[in-house]
Amino acid sequence: MPIPLGVLAVAGAGAAGAGAAYELLETASVGSGGQASVTFSNLDTNYGSTYQHLQIRAVVKTTAAERTTPIQVNINGSTATYTHRLQGTGAAVQSIAGEDRVGLIAGATTSNVFGAAIIDILDAFETTKNKTIRSLTGVNNGTNAGENMITLASGFLNSTSTTSSLVIDSSSGDWAEGSRISLYGMRSS
Repeated sequence: MPIPLGVLAVAGAGAAGAGAAYELLETASVGSGGQASVTFSNLDTNYGSTYQHLQIRAVVKTTAAERTTPIQVNINGSTATYTHRLQGTGAAVQSIAGEDRVGLIAGATTSNVFGAAIIDILDAFETTKNKTIRSLTGVNNGTNAGENMITLASGFLNSTSTTSSLVIDSSSGDWAEGSRISLYGMRSS
């Protein structure tokens, strides 16, 4: 049986399957004119007593004049998230460390192309553990193999504070109209 994306492999997922493991908490849809970032706030107050893990599911594009743009997740306003990324184009593989980026998504230079991202924040409300992130992102920008990218990343924020806010941002450009970012939660066991 294949292992689904996301935190299903984490203890507590059970045999119920991916459909029963997550609950939609909030969705931000980007309208006309774009939006600089998406913020989910009051997370510890609204969800801390019910959910153990959080997951961001995004279908996004930026206004940046680039084919691919890095996506960033800031926990509690911090940009000090340390990540490791493995990314491949089908023609080459690259590993990168030390940046606060969790993957690559579509930029504005290819019309009607959106990138996809699944980003897990494990033990988001646990106050005895540092915050851990893992993500899978991808974009298909055209026939040139260098423009098609899949990225697997992991990272952490050296903080045991509960997660009160998440800011999902692009390192350049705003989120373009039609982008959608949703927040899901997995209940505590």
